[in-house]
Amino acid sequence: MSKARWFELLLVVLFLLCWQPGGAATAQIQNQIQNRDPSFDAVVGHPRGLPQLPPQGAWGEVINVTPRWLVIHNHVGQQFPLAIDDIQEFLIRWPTNADTLNQQSVVEAIGQDVGSNTVRSNHVDVFVGPDRSLVAPTYNSVLPNNMVVTTLDPGFNRFMNAFDVAGQNMLYGWAYPVNPGLGGIPARLHVVGPWLANSPLRLAVPGNNMAAVIPDDTGQLTMTRVTRGDMKYARKGDYAFLLPMQTLPRGLAVSQLVLYKQMPYEQFNPNK
Repeated sequence: MSKARWFELLLVVLFLLCWQPGGAATAQIQNQIQNRDPSFDAVVGHPRGLPQLPPQGAWGEVINVTPRWLVIHNHVGQQFPLAIDDIQEFLIRWPTNADTLNQQSVVEAIGQDVGSNTVRSNHVDVFVGPDRSLVAPTYNSVLPNNMVVTTLDPGFNRFMNAFDVAGQNMLYGWAYPVNPGLGGIPARLHVVGPWLANSPLRLAVPGNNMAAVIPDDTGQLTMTRVTRGDMKYARKGDYAFLLPMQTLPRGLAVSQLVLYKQMPYEQFNPNK
């Protein structure tokens, strides 16, 4: 056999020797991917060192603040950063009372509808100044499944009300809840409007009407002033509620962050 022939045969043998292990290795890798432990995805798909928070929301405490970052210590002892650019909605709640309400105040309440445009509730939110744009004038009956009672169906073919079972079924599906007032389930009313007076708390609502808000069975009616969030108002020790979306290499991205302050807005000095 000529040297050229021997050389060609040697190349074929070398090719086969190199190709077979590679093919076996490829098949082995594919098999490992298909049969890998589920924890593999949890590790690879989630940046290390960042907590996996429940999607329904979580509580924590602010332990550090900079002009562009917050560090939160959560309910299980984990710590993680939040960049201001990764917060979709940032709000702050401040304790307040009825004595601070004035013509510049807009109040929101939701609770049991006891008739005559009266709501029984244990809490209301107050919006003042530019923060009034966070809400809109509202007077809506709310069904037990948290759906709003509609006035017109989407096709504008007929009027509806809370007791129009067939009509509401078309909007909200076959699993229609018990009608308000039946089976011990009270109707609820959601109202938003400018403050009019105290004792009882009264609001101007759409339709050139007025709604009253009275305490529920607890006898208490707490109030918080809601403002847009700003890092200059955040302090170490603030309680925080957050709705996480995803974890990023630099920290946590949230759809909403709400800080809870211990003192009224009027007493807070952002320069300290």
